[in-house]
Amino acid sequence: NAFGTPHVCAHVSALPLRMAVLGRFLLAVVVLATAAPPGGVGGGHSLAAAAAAGNSGPTLLSEDNNGADVEDLDLADRIASSLDKSTPFLEVSYNDALQPMVDVNVGGQWLKLVFDASSGNTIVFVEEYKACEPSGFEPCYSYKEAEANHTLKVCEENNNMEIECNTQASSHYTCSSFLKSLANAKPHPDALIIDGLEYDQKSVEGVEDMTLRLVSGSQQDTQRRNVSWSGMPVRLLVEAMKIPSRPPWLSLDLFVGASGILGASGPSLSCRKDTLWTALLKKENVTRFSMDFAPPPSAVVQDKGARSRVVLNEIDESRSLQDVIWSQPKQTGDLINDGMHEFLMYRLEVCGVNLLYNTSSNWLVVIDTSGPCLSLPPFLFDRLMSRIPAECPFGIGERAQGRLCSPRREMPHDKLPSLFFQLEDAGEPEPPRLWIPLERLVFRNASGQELLCVSRDDSDPRRATADMMYSHIAFGSMAVSTLYTVVDLENHTVGLASKGDLVREASNSTCTPSRTCKGSQTYYPPQNVCEDPLCSAYMLMSLDDETKTCKWSRLVPFCFGATLVILAALDLLSHRLYKQAIEKASELNQ
Repeated sequence: NAFGTPHVCAHVSALPLRMAVLGRFLLAVVVLATAAPPGGVGGGHSLAAAAAAGNSGPTLLSEDNNGADVEDLDLADRIASSLDKSTPFLEVSYNDALQPMVDVNVGGQWLKLVFDASSGNTIVFVEEYKACEPSGFEPCYSYKEAEANHTLKVCEENNNMEIECNTQASSHYTCSSFLKSLANAKPHPDALIIDGLEYDQKSVEGVEDMTLRLVSGSQQDTQRRNVSWSGMPVRLLVEAMKIPSRPPWLSLDLFVGASGILGASGPSLSCRKDTLWTALLKKENVTRFSMDFAPPPSAVVQDKGARSRVVLNEIDESRSLQDVIWSQPKQTGDLINDGMHEFLMYRLEVCGVNLLYNTSSNWLVVIDTSGPCLSLPPFLFDRLMSRIPAECPFGIGERAQGRLCSPRREMPHDKLPSLFFQLEDAGEPEPPRLWIPLERLVFRNASGQELLCVSRDDSDPRRATADMMYSHIAFGSMAVSTLYTVVDLENHTVGLASKGDLVREASNSTCTPSRTCKGSQTYYPPQNVCEDPLCSAYMLMSLDDETKTCKWSRLVPFCFGATLVILAALDLLSHRLYKQAIEKASELNQ
């Protein structure tokens, strides 16, 4: 483990500061020599006990050194992050749709594949079938070139329409016999749901030779080595991924400028239970990996000099400004939970309001880097938008259909608030909080318009309900870039550390003010609404729209008078009948 120490702001001369840097380096060496591996049994466990006290958030550097010593303070971070220069990682870049891309060689062809932590298949878009977008995009996988290199083999099971390559039918999909060519195979339909939209696929199963390029060292001293496998499962798309009845107003065209997908989930989500990502983890003896993504180039907030990468085994705490906080172990024992990288989020708050109020103490979060945005179930999305300054091209409660909202700024320097959450339930002491400055989810599209990368996942009608099974939160690549994210494969936990600067990147002053209720109305904080009393639940009562109180219906006085008249008439009638009965009884007694 690589442990970082907190930044220290002090008005010191250059010589004492350099001595302080040397002291921090020696402290890091001592900590490394005595550090124990992090626990993964409970939530909220810190990796650096020595730095845990008093390091609850980012520390700003002093600007009173006239810029002479700021570089020396950063030197300590560079020393901590380069203690083990042999640590391998995958370099990550972005396409125009903000999706993370890694270099993968498939069939002797270097491709740009989307790094997807939520799917299990390695997918390539076939050039001859115009599966890459835009048309003519390079690099795009050529099956003819692969067949000429004798690397591609197409599974015979493709032509047996009774066999499907899915997570349930893996035992029947052996792929031990092969067709003559991809041109002789029959494609099978499939689909991938991203940010609430369903992307249809037409695919053919095969095996291919694959190579991943691992990088180590610093930006000034970079070493690269290739790791190769033969006969790895591959899914070939023979048609561009598309949305049925694609609306013209999509905010992001996903997979434009991509050659395919590298599935980085567990093997249970692959029909053949063997993936390129799993092979890499086994070959490099990986027990945990971290996603250390820099903001994409079109993001409003940038981290100067930051690199995007997927690091194997090592945890580089110097990349964040607080200790890594660990989640509780995830549920295991079924295909979905075994394959997904997920955790429980507690007390999701914005503008001081708990968005899970009166619904649940926690909610399931899945790391899904196939898309860029923070994807929320409908009820959470509507609650968030009622609290932050944002303008949406659809109304509260309406389907988003791939459209994103824009931040509303009254002044040019207005900042959006931050989301806060915890990785364990309330207790003593209070668990540490993590934060996502919403400003880090803002990007500019090709026309310069600012968009907030928070999507409403309304792909399934059941997602409109507050049911965690069908309605999880998804952390896309841009959401992951706001956090230093570690996945522990042995303990089934996720470690997070916030990157954002709460002082410079967020402000609660732009929060939508809470509404003032009147009369008998009840205030509901998550949606920032005043709920009218249920007057209709009472007989002959209705709501007064001006006073917001229950009032009697206009028929009540008439009904009351009519009731009195009827009661009086009945009383007179009963009295008359009584007298008649007495008189008849008297006559009978005589």
